[in-house]
Order: sequence, then C-alpha cells, then structure tokens
Amino acid sequence: MSIRTPSANNDGGGSAIKRMFHKCNEFRSTPAAVLIVSTMAVFSDTVVYGLIVPFLPDILQNKLGMSSSANGILFGTFGLGVLIGAPISAYISDRWNMRKWPMVIGLVGLGATSVLFALADAFWELVVARLAQGISSGITWAVGLAMIADVYSGEGIGKAMGVAFSGFTIGYLGGPVLGGVIYGAGGNHAIAIFVGAIAVVDLVFRLLLVEPKNMQAVQSSRASELADVDPTQVEKQIQSTTSAEASSTPIEEVSLPITADNEIGDMNSGVQTHITCLPAARTIEGATDANPAPLERRTTMWDLLKEWPILACCLATITVTGASGSFEPTLPIHMDEEYGSSPAIIGVVFIALVVPSMITGILVGRFTDDERVLNYLAPYGRFAFMIVGSLLAAIAVACVGATRNIAGLVVNLAVVGFLCGTAAVPILSTMGVHVYRMGGDAYAKVYALFNIAYSIGVIVIPTVLPPVMNAVGFAATMGVVSALLVFGAIVLTIQPTRMLRKYGRSAFVGDNARTFL
Repeated sequence: MSIRTPSANNDGGGSAIKRMFHKCNEFRSTPAAVLIVSTMAVFSDTVVYGLIVPFLPDILQNKLGMSSSANGILFGTFGLGVLIGAPISAYISDRWNMRKWPMVIGLVGLGATSVLFALADAFWELVVARLAQGISSGITWAVGLAMIADVYSGEGIGKAMGVAFSGFTIGYLGGPVLGGVIYGAGGNHAIAIFVGAIAVVDLVFRLLLVEPKNMQAVQSSRASELADVDPTQVEKQIQSTTSAEASSTPIEEVSLPITADNEIGDMNSGVQTHITCLPAARTIEGATDANPAPLERRTTMWDLLKEWPILACCLATITVTGASGSFEPTLPIHMDEEYGSSPAIIGVVFIALVVPSMITGILVGRFTDDERVLNYLAPYGRFAFMIVGSLLAAIAVACVGATRNIAGLVVNLAVVGFLCGTAAVPILSTMGVHVYRMGGDAYAKVYALFNIAYSIGVIVIPTVLPPVMNAVGFAATMGVVSALLVFGAIVLTIQPTRMLRKYGRSAFVGDNARTFL
C-alpha cells in the first residue's frame, strides 16, 4: 500500500502549476496569440470611433447648440488623424521590422485621448481630442494587421483576416450600441472609464505577447522563393553574418540552415546562420545586430499603389466602409427627428448592423481561403465577393431609406450589415496575399494604405452626408450611398473582365494556371 504524503501532494500541485505556466508562456509566442491581440487592437480602435454616435446629438445639438454639420466634422477629424498616424507608423514598423513599440505607443495614446474626449466640454476640445484619437488608432490598426500577416501564410491569411474583421465589425458597428447604453447609464464619465479600461486591457495583452519565433523563418523562406539572388552572394552573406551571438538569438530572429542553392535546408544539416533580411531586399555587408545597416531596396507605398489589386482594394475600402459608416452621422439624427428615439434606442438599433457582419467575417474569411471556391470564381477570385456584396448592399441601403418604421429599419440594417461584410472581408486578405506574392516586406505599409482609404471614406462621407440630408432628406441620402456602392462594384469588375476576355477562363484553371485575384 502506498501512502501519499503531503509533500507529494504539494509537488504534484506545483508541477501542474508549472505545466500550466509553461503552456501559457508558449502560447504567448503562437500565431493564435498574435491574432487575438491584433483583433483586440482593431476592436479598441473601431469601438472608439463609433462609441460617440448615439450621444453626439445630445452633446452637440442639445448642450452646445451646434448644427448637424458639426457631427460630420468630428467623424471626419478622426479619419484625418488616421490618415496621419497610419503611414508614419507603417514606415517605421516595416523599415526596422518593429511591431511591439509602435502598437504600445498607439494604445497608450488611444486610452489617454479617449478619456480627454469624454471629459471635453467645448467644441474645439472635442476636435483636438478626436484628431489625437485618430492618430493613435491609425498606429495600432496598421501595425496590428501587419502582425497578423507576418505570422499567417498566404493560404491561411483569409481566415485570420476574417477573424480580425469580426473584431473590426464588433467595434465599428458595436461602438454605437455600447455608447448608447453606457452614456445612458453614467454620462461622459462612464464613457471615459470604459474607454480607458479597454485600452489598458489591450495594452497588458500586447506587453505579454512575444512575436513567434518562426516569423523571420517565414519571411526568409519567401525571400528564397521570390528573390532572384546569386548563390555565391548568398554564401558571402552567410559568412559575413555568422557570428558568436548565434547561441543567444533574440526571439525576433531565428537560426536556419541555408544550402548553396539559396534554399532553407533541413534543420539537422547545413550551415547555421542568422537571416535578418526581408523579402525583395538585400542587406549591406558588415551590418551587425546592434547596428543594422539600411536595406538597399524596399517596397514603398508608391510601389504598392502601382499594383492594380492594391489600388482596387483601396477603392473598395472607401466605398464599402464609407457605406457602412454612412449610418453613423445620419441615422441618429433621422431616428431622433422621425421617431423621437433616445440614445439608448438608437444604440440598440445599431445591433442589427453588428451581428450579421460578425457572422460574415468568419464565414467569408473561410471561403476566401478555399482554393476550390477561388478557382470556380476565376479570374474574379476574391473580387467576386466584393462585387456581388457591393451590388446587393446598394439595393439594401436604398431599402433602408424607404423604410417608415423602426421594425423595418432593423430588418434592412441587418441585411446591409451582412452584405457590406461580404464585400469588406476579402479586402484585407487580398491585400495581404498580394504583398505575400510581392515578397512580404510591406505588410504594415499595405494596411496603412487600407487605413488611409478607410480615412478618406470616414472623412468625406460623414462630413458630406449630414448637409445632404438636410437638403434632400434621409431617403435621397441613402440613394447617394447606394450609387457609391454601385460605382465601386463597376470599377472592381473592369480588370478581371479584361483578363477573362483576353485569356479565357481556361487560362486560370489547372496546374499551369495564370495568377488571378
């Protein structure tokens, strides 16, 4: 008979705790952890944007006596801030391959400026705080999406971006819901506490995150496949970068065996070396980890804009997210004037946009990774989702304008949320996959372009629509939004149709198929 002593029990409990701690520590370096933290950052950014929607008329029109045009100015100011913060942070993040500290700075700024906005009592203070919010949001958003693209392969990026889009949707469209409930319960101070709390939680998770060890391995394998480098130059680079610090490689770097054919070799054989270069770029001889030399050639934002898929995705971002955002400055005013709705009721109505978009983000993200589906839709590929979603969303938006009761409004908004999500989800994965094909050294830059396009949408559309609604009414304003979606769908159709007419569909199917979208 065995007797279990107290010390044995303690040792067993201690071992279980150690195992659990070890698993948690390992999880911090997984792609799943990166996806969770990045999705939380996207949620924080977008919830701050939409949080003010239901109570803005109460502050600006009822307390400050401002016209409805002031509502659009505040939304546009946020977009201007994103326009400033996103490209700067993207350049720094991609230039020095640094993701952690730009996001930390952005999250700290987001929390601080959001508290200032909630406590402001003059219009100019609201404008300044909103601009600073936008700058902070642009930083965290661009870097967060780039982190996802860093650790998910070209085949898995659709599902990952679908999850991130769900976070975007919950924040972007769920912000008004939360804003109405929280403002109704505790006013400005409750809003300040809530925003500060989510920023702190997101910041803690980001500080705990360790980027996965295979991040550089993924980039280096892409460099082997896509860069046309002389093998003799690779051998020279291997000799110049092999050094004594190989035994203490930081988490951001990885030791890999390189063969004479410039390919990643077996982990049990070959020459061990540090790979610190990014795809489509070449390092300078003599560079060290402590004093890295600048890269001779990197993909710029201008290079990205020369690529038609990227440019088309930017246009789709303006039209689709602009259409989704068109309800934020117009619907609260319409419901207040037409139905006398309170901020809480307005916030609840926005749920109709949120839930379908969440579902769409996950479902469509899976389809945009399915090679069978994409081959069936060739050469339109992921663009087929954008085109069909935009056209059907245009019809649904027109129906929102024709609705004469709150029940019908909720139903039509749910349809709009589902269809706009269908059109928007493939944008993120398409941009990531195209940068992957280009070499993978510009993820932060390409998602900064996404943020810039998003900013243009939220600067122009919310600023223009309230005066338009004052002049022609809510129904005609929704007609304008519908026309915008149709225009975007037509432009997206042009290039794939030209490819189809030039090569025929058979050229995009089979083992030697041409690359399509």
